[in-house]
Amino acid sequence: MAMAGFFLIVSTNEDTSFSAFPEQAFNNIIFLDLWTAIIKAVSYGFTIGIVGCYKGYNASNGTLGIGKSANASVAMSMFLIFIEVVFIVQVTNWCPR
Repeated sequence: MAMAGFFLIVSTNEDTSFSAFPEQAFNNIIFLDLWTAIIKAVSYGFTIGIVGCYKGYNASNGTLGIGKSANASVAMSMFLIFIEVVFIVQVTNWCPR
């Protein structure tokens, strides 16, 4: 869907054929870009899962505690993902292309 939307944007601003667009778009994607996306998805999912399980397991005071734990897990997950982004970007940009 993203590629289709990008094609619409490019085709309205430039004279690009439908057959040339995917060829040029995929020529600029390197293997490291795909691995970076996979690493990010796995690490973010792992972080959200671990933090959510930890906060949920340690919740108290019934449904009120569950709500507070859910809010706390979202806040902590966002903070940890921000830190992960910094490290992942630094490591992947350090790797030679």
